[in-house]
Amino acid sequence: MKFTKIFKDELDHCYAIMRLKHADQDFLVVASEEKQPCYAYDLNNDYARTVVWPDVGGTMTMVQIPGTLNFLATQRFYPGFNSAACRIVKETFNGRGWDQTIVGDFPYVHRFDLLTKPNGAGYWYVGCTIANSKKDVDDWSDPGKVWVGDYDDSQEQVSNLRALDFRLTKNHGYKRMDGYALITGVQGIFKLVPPTATHDWQLLQLSTTETSDIFSADINQDGKPEYLTIEGFHGPYLRISDHNFKTITKSAADTPFGHAIWGGRLGARDYFIFGWRSGKQDLELITSDHLATQLIDEQVGPSNVTVYEKDGQTYLLSANREANQVAVYAIDLE
Repeated sequence: MKFTKIFKDELDHCYAIMRLKHADQDFLVVASEEKQPCYAYDLNNDYARTVVWPDVGGTMTMVQIPGTLNFLATQRFYPGFNSAACRIVKETFNGRGWDQTIVGDFPYVHRFDLLTKPNGAGYWYVGCTIANSKKDVDDWSDPGKVWVGDYDDSQEQVSNLRALDFRLTKNHGYKRMDGYALITGVQGIFKLVPPTATHDWQLLQLSTTETSDIFSADINQDGKPEYLTIEGFHGPYLRISDHNFKTITKSAADTPFGHAIWGGRLGARDYFIFGWRSGKQDLELITSDHLATQLIDEQVGPSNVTVYEKDGQTYLLSANREANQVAVYAIDLE
């Protein structure tokens, strides 16, 4: 498999990324974790760049509102992890760019999502806080919470907000799955199940290993998902586990500040993609469940990556944070 960098742009501390597509409109959106811009790149117009917002930043998460070119995003998640002033904003597409409204203040929210309710009844809001309060950046004495509620898009607000009876230290990972979500932290990996007519929100523990981030793919082609996890807060270990979270292989401590993670189908089979922000700062394709790898790019320190398809071609979007570079790679699947 071959990766060729076909586009790059400069964005200081680029972090959050999203493919934003609806009807015949198609964009890549990239935001900074510092007081820097958020950019949208038009995939139908040679990556023409629009400034979504100029100088707020501090963006950890962006979530598309289904069936629209509108999205929600966190802002002001700074300094570092001491983010009491964090908020969520809504960006509404006006045909040329995006108009912003403030949904509300959400202190310390690191990851959030909208989960679609059955029968088109709206959206649940899920928010995971990195902490509940902090004296300073290194204070972890007041663990974070998992917040749930309802998001009303017509009112642009979250209602019925409440915290589950659970405290999570150093939440970093979140992955939307089919009908549930995976949440990670020092206490391990948890499965968050939305409410039904017969039960409230459920939070089920799947692993007790401290986990920073998680993604799934059938990398060994056995018909069942495997899980790639970054262990320790921001690494330095990688682990691949089977569908029951039994270890297949674990790396040495050679991936410091592990951060970028993706899994899915490339061509005829599934792969993982992984990158770390210290040391070699490599971006790699993981080709087997024993962590065999192929180098994609080096000394770029990626924060987040995603794969997308456009006009029959497969691409990799990477926020190469340590290089202050937004990058798109064309993938030759042969």
